[in-house]
Amino acid sequence: MNLNLTAIRFIFLFLILASATSFAQGVKRIELPLSGNTAYQTVPLGAQGVLLISKPERGTFNVQKFDTNLERVFSIDGPIEANLDYITASYDGQAVFLLFSKFRSPLYQIVKVNVGPGFVETFTINTIDRFEITDFKTLGYSVFMAGMVRNEPVLIFTQLRTSQTKILPSAIKGSNAIQTVEVDTAHHLVNVCFAVKKGRQTRIVARSYEETGELYAQVSVDPEDDFSLLSGRLQVLNDSVKIIIGTYGYRNMQSATNAASQGLYISKYVGNEPVFTRYHSFTDFKNFFNFMNERQQEKMEKRIRKKKESGDDLKLNYRLLVHDIVPKDNNFLLVAEVFYPEYRYQNPTMMGGLGYGSMMGYPFGMGLYNPYLWNPMYGGRGYNQQIFDGFTYTHAVVADVDANGKLLWDNSINFDNVKSMELREKIKVQTFNNGSSRLVYSHNGAIKSKIIKGNQVVDSDRVIPNETNVEGDKVRKTSTDDIDYWYGNFYLAWGEQRIINAAGDPQTRGRRNVFYLNKIAY
Repeated sequence: MNLNLTAIRFIFLFLILASATSFAQGVKRIELPLSGNTAYQTVPLGAQGVLLISKPERGTFNVQKFDTNLERVFSIDGPIEANLDYITASYDGQAVFLLFSKFRSPLYQIVKVNVGPGFVETFTINTIDRFEITDFKTLGYSVFMAGMVRNEPVLIFTQLRTSQTKILPSAIKGSNAIQTVEVDTAHHLVNVCFAVKKGRQTRIVARSYEETGELYAQVSVDPEDDFSLLSGRLQVLNDSVKIIIGTYGYRNMQSATNAASQGLYISKYVGNEPVFTRYHSFTDFKNFFNFMNERQQEKMEKRIRKKKESGDDLKLNYRLLVHDIVPKDNNFLLVAEVFYPEYRYQNPTMMGGLGYGSMMGYPFGMGLYNPYLWNPMYGGRGYNQQIFDGFTYTHAVVADVDANGKLLWDNSINFDNVKSMELREKIKVQTFNNGSSRLVYSHNGAIKSKIIKGNQVVDSDRVIPNETNVEGDKVRKTSTDDIDYWYGNFYLAWGEQRIINAAGDPQTRGRRNVFYLNKIAY
């Protein structure tokens, strides 16, 4: 059978597009019924599966593990103090630790879930009176908790096997706040970044701790005279090389109610000696302002050009959540999400304001909240008449820098009014050997993606509906939804939905409220 030239060209073009865009499809979806106060928290475990955490009733918790085919492996019920709430979970690559407490209580219960054999261990620890926890990370049987006591930063270390708890020295000259606590499973370290402020200028001090709580390394990044460093994330590349990335802004633009980011910086250290610190203003990015409409972009570019012609830079006012750096050959991929916090003016509830008790957007429990994560100038005052109403994400930026910190290219993806009560990474970035990267996020029950290669866009605004696969189903409301890269070429999507079915099989007709897990091949 002979094909004409036009048909051959069409098939060839189709194969190229198919390989470039990697069509997505749902592999399997399961639903768990929601009734009363039932809710779930999800902890993806990569190739080990996924963990679901719930509190069926006061004084109990339930943990279910599903494998990568979304088949249930085990379900474990356990007791917990009746007045404690679920706060958060930490996964160190080996086990999942669940944290239970109540607002400003010194008592914490920690449940270790051994995800392989499927059994739990429960520990009770006492910390400090009126301790407001902002970070919870685990490494082996070691627990690192950061928080505030009367607006002073505190870093607590607990060895669960011996029940020994101690406050790690966090005294640094100048007023400081603990911004981030991250687990480095590759090097078996816990990295903590402190924002140390003096007037309107802030520097970043980064410390690495071993599993024993001993200090492994410390580096400090000082800003240029006109700048203030607003955030930092430490990454240990090997025994000698350390990288710190974060955001910076102009010193005179900072205040207790405003953290104004101008751009991204990257610092490289060999041993404890600085090699370089490079600053990249968003006004030098080619795609940072793509989230604006065409007229707004033209006005912005005109203002930037006018400022640069006079030897100055247009001062910006953005807030960014910076991801871990992604080493890529000899380069570094930087990813950050632009957001702003929203407030509503009402009489605050007893546990409202800036404590984690105000996080009513969680399915259950309190969650963690760290105002220092997005504003190191915050001083614990000034918001008592405002109630936090969530974070709105506008767009995310991806930038590639070389081994010397030089900006090679940048790209971006727009968020469609994504809002969350929890400040955490929404976009997932997956890189490929051919130099392209896939950007994926979840919104209103659908999955949106964009494939880029440097400054170029390979495939944009692809929307994958999160179908129920049941004939006659219509999703009336998606209360919560999320997505994470899972393993191989699979993603995991989950959330809560209200579904109505008026035309399907008699067994599926009616209304149902469900929590879903959806395995997606991409």
